[in-house]
Amino acid sequence: MLDSVLTIKHLEVSIKSRDGLVNEVTRDVSLDLGKHEFVSVVGPSGCGKTTLLRTASGLRMPSGGEVLFEGKLITDVPQGISIVFQEYNKSLFPWLTIAKNVAMGAREYSSAEREKRVEAALGQVGLKGFATRYPWELSGGMQQRAALARAMVSNPRVLMMDEPFASVDALTRNHLEDVVQKLWTDSNFSALMVTHDVGEAVYLSDRVFVLSARPSTILAEIKVDLPRPRSQIETRKMLRFVELQAEVLERVEEAGRQSVGIENYD
Repeated sequence: MLDSVLTIKHLEVSIKSRDGLVNEVTRDVSLDLGKHEFVSVVGPSGCGKTTLLRTASGLRMPSGGEVLFEGKLITDVPQGISIVFQEYNKSLFPWLTIAKNVAMGAREYSSAEREKRVEAALGQVGLKGFATRYPWELSGGMQQRAALARAMVSNPRVLMMDEPFASVDALTRNHLEDVVQKLWTDSNFSALMVTHDVGEAVYLSDRVFVLSARPSTILAEIKVDLPRPRSQIETRKMLRFVELQAEVLERVEEAGRQSVGIENYD
C-alpha cells in the first residue's frame, strides 16, 4: 500500500524459553496499515498475536524482518504510536487520579498544554466529570475508557490495541467498541487491534488479517466492505456482516485445528 503509515515486512520473532530452547513465534509475517485505516488481527490462541503487536509497536525487537513507521525503521516505541493493553486494572496507576493517569501520556508537553489535552481526551471518552476520581472508584469499562484517553491524549498517528475489551461484560464491550469507532471516525489516526472476538474485528475494521497456528504466518486477508458509520444493531443484522463473520471464523477455526497441543505464547 503506497500510503501505509505502518509496514511490517517478513517479520520473524523467536522467544527463548526457560529451558534454553528457541521457540519460533512468527514466520515471515507481512502486513501494512494505511492512513486512517482500521485493521484487526485474529487467530487461534497461542499463535502470537500479542507478540506481533508488541513487535510492531517497538516494545519487542524482531528476530528477522523489519517494521517501518512512516517509512522509518522502528528500533524503539516511536512518538506517534500509542498502545492500549487488555488489563486496564494493571495499566492505570491506582494512586493517581484519572486526570493524572491520562496526563502520563502527555509528559512531553508543557503543563498548560498537558492540562488542555487531558481535559479534551477525557471529554472524548465521556469521563470529563471523573477527572479527580481514582481508578478503583470506577467500573471496569470506565477504567478502560481512561486507558483510551491516556492513549489519545498525545494525538497518536497509530493506535494499537491488545484485546482492549476482553475483560469487560458484553454490553460494556459493545459500548466501548462504539467509543473507539467514534474516536477513530472523528480523528485521523490509524488503528491496529488484536482480538479473539471475530464479530468485533468485522464490526470495527476495514480489513481483518487471520494468523495461522504458530509459527504464525498470514493465513488470510479479508476486506470488510460494510458501510460506515456502523451500528451494533443495524450493522450486525446485515447479511453481509453475517457472511464476513462466518468467513473470518472459518479461517480462524481452520488455523485452530493446526494449533492443538501447542503451548500458548500470547
